[in-house]
Amino acid sequence: MAEPEALVPLGETGWHVWRSAVLRAPGFAASGLDLLAAPDCAKHADAFLAGDLDRAGFEAAFTAATARSSGQLAAIAADPLFREAVTWQSLHSVEALDGLARTGPDTARNSRHRQREIVITRYWQRYCAKNDTIGFFGPVCWAALSDGGPAATVHAGPALTRAREVDLEWRALAAYAERLAEDTRYHPWLPVSRRPDLALDGDDLLQPGLSPQRLAPATAALLGACDGRTAREVAAAVLADPRAGFRKEADALLALAQLAEQGLVRRGIDLPLTIAAEDVLLHSLAALGEPELRDEALSGLSRLLAARDGLARAAGDADAVRAATLHLRDEFAAITGGEAVHRPGATYVGRGLAYEETVRDLDVTLGGPVLDLLAETLVPLLTAARWLTAAMAAAFESALRELHAEAGGGAVPLGDIWDAALGVIFGAGPVADVIDDFSARWSRVLRLDGRAGGDGGRIGLDPAEVTDAVAREFPAAAPGWRAARLHSPDLHLSAGSVAELAAGEFTAVLGELHVAWLTCDNGIFTRFHPEPGALRAAVHRDLGDRVVPLYPQDFPEFTARMAFTLNGPDDVRLAYTPAPVPPGAQVLPTAAVTVSVVDGELVGQAPDGRAWPLVELFGSFLSARSVNACKLVDARPYTPRVAVGRLVVQRETWRTTVGDCGVDAPRSGEAERYLAIRRWRERLGLPERVFVKVGTEIKPCYVDFTGPAYVAAFVALVRAAARDGGPDVPLTVSELLPAPEQAWVPDGAGRRYLSELRMTVRDPATAR
Repeated sequence: MAEPEALVPLGETGWHVWRSAVLRAPGFAASGLDLLAAPDCAKHADAFLAGDLDRAGFEAAFTAATARSSGQLAAIAADPLFREAVTWQSLHSVEALDGLARTGPDTARNSRHRQREIVITRYWQRYCAKNDTIGFFGPVCWAALSDGGPAATVHAGPALTRAREVDLEWRALAAYAERLAEDTRYHPWLPVSRRPDLALDGDDLLQPGLSPQRLAPATAALLGACDGRTAREVAAAVLADPRAGFRKEADALLALAQLAEQGLVRRGIDLPLTIAAEDVLLHSLAALGEPELRDEALSGLSRLLAARDGLARAAGDADAVRAATLHLRDEFAAITGGEAVHRPGATYVGRGLAYEETVRDLDVTLGGPVLDLLAETLVPLLTAARWLTAAMAAAFESALRELHAEAGGGAVPLGDIWDAALGVIFGAGPVADVIDDFSARWSRVLRLDGRAGGDGGRIGLDPAEVTDAVAREFPAAAPGWRAARLHSPDLHLSAGSVAELAAGEFTAVLGELHVAWLTCDNGIFTRFHPEPGALRAAVHRDLGDRVVPLYPQDFPEFTARMAFTLNGPDDVRLAYTPAPVPPGAQVLPTAAVTVSVVDGELVGQAPDGRAWPLVELFGSFLSARSVNACKLVDARPYTPRVAVGRLVVQRETWRTTVGDCGVDAPRSGEAERYLAIRRWRERLGLPERVFVKVGTEIKPCYVDFTGPAYVAAFVALVRAAARDGGPDVPLTVSELLPAPEQAWVPDGAGRRYLSELRMTVRDPATAR
């Protein structure tokens, strides 16, 4: 195993950060956000609403601002880089760009034209303001952390990106593997695997949540032999077993087909839900024992890969990318018969057949002054995160004891309490109560209790006082489960330039503190790290051997490019549902685990005698619950900005509903909707530039309330949410911080980009 990733101390606190951190930044400059701003229009609208300007004066200003925005949107739509970015994501959306190019900005403002402008506005705000990581509009960059030197050492290369890679989506590879599995000619030569969540105990089939099922000896022998060998190899194994009773290969293969129809075994190549799927498929097809079928299968895959490679060569030319994407679609349909577009209209899923990843042409080292700030201001939050995990684990273990007792006590199959235990983690009840209590305690630490909406907007706290208050409110000696030792804060450094940052003239904003979660552990980032093995070794150093779930392919917000890649060879993969199994994985079916009380502690025990504290078997799910649970305030209507020293830990925030915006009149025109939003903004006291998130969307979006184009896109978002969920759909507005003028990440041409630093922090304490 490689040497682990180095640790860098956070002062004298005992906490450490990993030396490597991910610097996320958009692919379009922050200054682009101002292209669609219209402060003069907002000034005229407010004067009209105040009675200081007549209607004609406002309408003249609004018409002029709308015309300027249309011109800017037309220019954006024609920009080659923007066109390529949209082409990679959605060919359907490219039609909006082409439509605007055909009609021009001066065409009649009918509903189709307005919708095209809204599409462009939404993409533009995302590409300039959101720290997404995909394609050249969100390149990957690994930064280094050091406890010495200046606050920042930065070198930007001549280009935006220094490397580009194109991959097929996992579902495209899986569709081809499935097509082969459906071809009866391949059946004898393909692997056959028992469903990973099932287990055998002699002739008894163990299934999660069900009583043991006694099998015929022949069936038990077949299931026992289905361990990834080919169907012919399985048949040979059971033919050699006198107890199985098979006399001919054809009989064994027929029985295997029946088990596949029952869903007890999977026939075909099992692709891991990671970016390694392509290599596994290639290796598996090359190993097919029938030469003619092997050549045919490899030929089909070669066509897909050739189309993918053609798309990679097209990178840099929007029209060529479009043509290559269409060719890939045609090849995919011809080879697999599958649908080319996946979950149309959905966001943050792999909708197409291929995607691009890039590496930013940037080298960054962040030094002592940054870590000194974190030691003073972030460690109290980390200490509270330790308490959160300890309290969650204690509440969960108490509920587990009740479930174990209700199941009869003694040696209880894990499958008998599995679903109920997950309900405790993710539903209402003791774990949710702990999370609510966490926010209530923070409200006391941050002195929020008793404050009303709009009563100041700023709270500044002394770090030493916060440290003392955290020690009182959040006493915990150790994290609650093994993985809870590692946390991933997202930090935004605010500085007007690299020179200001290097001189220590910066502040920081906490985006999120991902509790008990390693955000750098996915294929997006690790594939581009200079030493991925060092990251894997660091996980083992800090957490030891782990029990991690096998995730099904439809796990929420989970794709192969985002799948975990730092699992070690000795980690146990807990199978609780049908799921792809990585090659060589140590699989532990939940059906094989029994739960008992050992020395006063609930323990999960495998048939071979290995045992774990029961909470560790649910550790990944507890982490999934805690990852976004670090909310420092509850969902009150208004929260002021809160800073601990030079770290803003809570942005100024307003919480309302989509119905409160006052834009539900179906026939109101653009000008009236713009005025309605100006009234609403004034009533709530909102800044001009904000991020908004509606309850029907996964991610927030940027809005500048001065710009007619931004307001139109916002109104469309609000109306869609109201149509889908009614007027009470939650709407959260938060101040824009950092602002575009506080962006420091440079490129070789001097443009500056907003950014987010994702770090890994290690607790000095380990779980019991």
